[in-house]
Amino acid sequence: MSNNLKNSMADNYFSLLGLPVSFDVDKAKLIQNYHEIQKSIHPDKFANATALERRLSVQKAAQINDALETLKNPIQCSIYLLSLYGIELGANDSNIDPEFLMEQMELRENLSEVGDKDDPLSELDNIMDDVSSRIKQAINVLGTLFQKLSFNDEKVENDEHLLKEAKAQVLKLQFLNRLQEECLNKEEDLAEQF
Repeated sequence: MSNNLKNSMADNYFSLLGLPVSFDVDKAKLIQNYHEIQKSIHPDKFANATALERRLSVQKAAQINDALETLKNPIQCSIYLLSLYGIELGANDSNIDPEFLMEQMELRENLSEVGDKDDPLSELDNIMDDVSSRIKQAINVLGTLFQKLSFNDEKVENDEHLLKEAKAQVLKLQFLNRLQEECLNKEEDLAEQF
């Protein structure tokens, strides 16, 4: 394991919140640790401190908030985990399975035609259920991939392949998440019509 990877594994949102580096974050422990840390560094406790100490307290509180928001969201958590390995997702990442892209196009087409159906809300519910199921499946696959990765030991040979797979799954999850948002927007539009 490179020194940079060791350093990023030691100094990260997980260690900041007293959690092991893992995709499967214990949400109860995350919230509990967050509240305990926030109490100890809350800026109000530093009202009589020096300007530097107050500024550091505010910065630490912001960092703790960022850590919480990142680790409780599966997409953000997976992107963060990949970043610990030096893998960044760019806006132009397009290394997506062509079959998956075709499925996305079909789902989006079905979504765009939902208003023309006899029972648009029921049809939309079917699409939303399908998308939710796909999101859960992608999260499960990511959980398995991240579980296989060696965050703390030396076996790095297979990690490159696993990281590539994890990155592809994160990209799929991002697509699915956007589609889910489009479904929710369509639901609001349909609700206004009825």
